[in-house]
Amino acid sequence: MYILQGLRWRYIAATAHLGPARFVEMAVGGIACNNVLPGRVGELFRARWLAVAAPMPSGRALATVGLDRGSDVVVLFGFLLVSLPFVVDDEWAIRVLAGAAILLVGALASLVLLRRYARQHERSRRERGRVRQVLRDVVDELARPMGRRRVVVAPGIGSLSWAAFAVAVWLVARAVGVELDPLECVFVTCVLNLGVAIPSSPGFVGTHQWLAVQSLGVFGVAARDALAFSFLLHASWYVPTTIAGGAFVLFRLRLRRHPRRIVSSDA
Repeated sequence: MYILQGLRWRYIAATAHLGPARFVEMAVGGIACNNVLPGRVGELFRARWLAVAAPMPSGRALATVGLDRGSDVVVLFGFLLVSLPFVVDDEWAIRVLAGAAILLVGALASLVLLRRYARQHERSRRERGRVRQVLRDVVDELARPMGRRRVVVAPGIGSLSWAAFAVAVWLVARAVGVELDPLECVFVTCVLNLGVAIPSSPGFVGTHQWLAVQSLGVFGVAARDALAFSFLLHASWYVPTTIAGGAFVLFRLRLRRHPRRIVSSDA
């Protein structure tokens, strides 16, 4: 899943200076930061890492992260729209769909407004202030035409990554004695990941558990079994991403502080 997400981000960033492995490393490193820090600041960190490593303007790097996350919202909303009529007609699930629709419409409306602003306000050659330069770079990148191929390929890769997550949902559910069919796994995947799209606690602790219990409760799963499922599923991605991502971050920090020592030891 994370390999696919790294590949998608590389496709969106459209830079030839970094290979796929570096994008996967930065993506997992950002997730590790989100796991231990509040407010999804890992997204800001990976934008900074991309800006330094590519190199590219910080605003453009930040815009690629926004497009990457926006692609997730589009895919998950599409999955939810497809699965919902076949799995449940519960009022709570309808509210989830409505919330996802509001999130998606808000993102698309913001994109349209930014493109209009970029067309109506030409960039000044004398942009003053670091913040204004970064914001203008964000606007210019988001206003750049995506092209049909980009619009299709990025969500396509995202669909494969979230399908992998749905497989994990099925496997974890079976491990705790809960049987879910494929569409139910897709529904749970959408609820869990759309629900944590808004910044919350580090690693989505608490939020992840509540969403898991509520989504499985729709299918009549007992709260005890649903809670066991939530802890095991959470651990299945939280533990490896925190360890691997933390290792990546520490390695890059060490490389920055002692580049000659690490290069010579590798040689």
